[in-house]
Amino acid sequence: MPQMFPESFLQEVMDKNDVVDTISRYVQLKRSGTSMKGLCPFHREKTPSFHVSADKQFYHCFGCGKGGNVISFVMQMENLDFIEAVKLLAEQAGLTMPEPSGRTDSGAAERRRLIYKINTGSARFFYDCLLSERGEAARRYITDRRLTQNTVNKFGLGFAPEGSRLLARLRELGFSDDEILLSGMAVKNDSGSIYDRFRNRLMFPIIDVRKNIIGFGGRVMDDSVPKYLNSPETAAFSKSYNLFGLNFAKSAKDSFFVLVEGYMDVISLHQSGITSAVATLGTALTPEQARIIKRMRQEAVIAYDSDEAGQNATKRAIELLADEDVTVKVLTMNDCKDPDEYIKANGAGAFHELINNAKLQIEYKISKLQEKYNISVTDEKVKYVSELAAEFAKIKSPVEREIYVGKTARETGVSADGIFSEIDRLNAASERKNRFDHASRGLRGNPSVGRLSGENPERENALRAEKTLLNLICFDPQVFQMTAASLSSGDFEEGAHRELYERLSAVRNSGAEPDARLIVAQMSGSEAAAGILIQELNIEDNVLAARELIRRLTAYRKKQKLLETVTSGDLSQSQKLDEMREYLRKEVGTNEQHEQHEQSEQYGE
Repeated sequence: MPQMFPESFLQEVMDKNDVVDTISRYVQLKRSGTSMKGLCPFHREKTPSFHVSADKQFYHCFGCGKGGNVISFVMQMENLDFIEAVKLLAEQAGLTMPEPSGRTDSGAAERRRLIYKINTGSARFFYDCLLSERGEAARRYITDRRLTQNTVNKFGLGFAPEGSRLLARLRELGFSDDEILLSGMAVKNDSGSIYDRFRNRLMFPIIDVRKNIIGFGGRVMDDSVPKYLNSPETAAFSKSYNLFGLNFAKSAKDSFFVLVEGYMDVISLHQSGITSAVATLGTALTPEQARIIKRMRQEAVIAYDSDEAGQNATKRAIELLADEDVTVKVLTMNDCKDPDEYIKANGAGAFHELINNAKLQIEYKISKLQEKYNISVTDEKVKYVSELAAEFAKIKSPVEREIYVGKTARETGVSADGIFSEIDRLNAASERKNRFDHASRGLRGNPSVGRLSGENPERENALRAEKTLLNLICFDPQVFQMTAASLSSGDFEEGAHRELYERLSAVRNSGAEPDARLIVAQMSGSEAAAGILIQELNIEDNVLAARELIRRLTAYRKKQKLLETVTSGDLSQSQKLDEMREYLRKEVGTNEQHEQHEQSEQYGE
């Protein structure tokens, strides 16, 4: 991660943005020993493996490996680059931002800013085309959809004409063909010709919460296919991590988001005063989008289309949002396909009533199962009750669960005790699976030094010894002095381990005390470093432990060197035998010295 700011400023930013306080805005944390623990926000899990250290100001997930300091957390959660994350945290702390240094920015951040500029130029071009003669058909379509000019201006709607007129405009603005292709606004065919991606389409700029135009959606105005075309995945745009309309909905006073399927639904609802509407971007709701909703609202009202595809999407969205502990409601639009059609037929007031009367997700599921099964038939009644029991097992509130079990018992004639027994059986099976998954994840995690696993236990033991030693070096200057006298950076595994040792050594040799947060921020392998330094070792005698770790690593490296020697094609057989004899002679002497030292320690000599 590039530094680009004075270390003193970065330290002040991190000092004034406590990692526990910051992460608690996104994740429910509970104390676990000396650290905090919760469900990882970066991957789906049911058993917490996400740890936050208040003392060390780090976080690390032992399930997916994500980790770092408060700056990297904000970068990952908000999809920001380094400068943007520092700026956000500085603003929250009331700090004045210094100018970034002249150091090279990350390639991804540079590409992102380039694409923002190209998209801004494209949006202006599309808007001008909408107002020109070429946009007459698009303006008629907008009028037929009853959109006002204020709405057109608010959402920045535009028109992409036929041909490659945008390509010509972007070239006039000074962008190269490679840059335009990188943005996704143009496409190259097999023959090498470049042309506009969007042609003869009504254009919807996709704007993030920081007001950057990150991509576009284009809709045909006839029966052509595909009906909707989105920008491709770029350094600036990912469909899974954004929601259309969120730049406006985030400021709505409602305590919920209204989740709809399409651009026109969002725009129609906003025009009707329902400014909490957002939509996915041509895909079903993703786990990442569910987490975005959770960060901003505790409740979501799903208003997907009433066709089969919309109802299937509703079921998926319910599960994803429920996993994030978002209260989910579902509204039903009788005789209308989507919110835009409903509002045109019945008015905005009627849609407000639908929102107010939306069913909790469990009630919606019950109604769908009632439509699916005929409970007067025994085998269908069994399936109906079994599927409901699986849904009731997900309800966290015992009172709420008892209410729905009671209703089902009265409806079906199946005893409440029988339904509760089925719920208990399902919960027990789920708990067994969770324990197995957690145990399996633990085997892939960070076992203690000395434990053997995997195909190369010697190497794994050496890596664990390196991790423990690096942790001790960071927080104990005496351990560093011992290590520096016995090992060099080349004795550590190439990659994050070696880089971490070199950075810690540079700070220690300068006479300063390492700031672990800065060390992690500066490393290319920051997540691995955070996983090493967040560990609470609970070692009684650091020096004694370090001496043993150094001995193990020295022995391992010697053995590796011997193996390289005996397999080398540059030495004769006799030379290889001499090397082996010398190694064995030194190894025996080392072991005897080690045993004598242990005896002297034991008898206090």
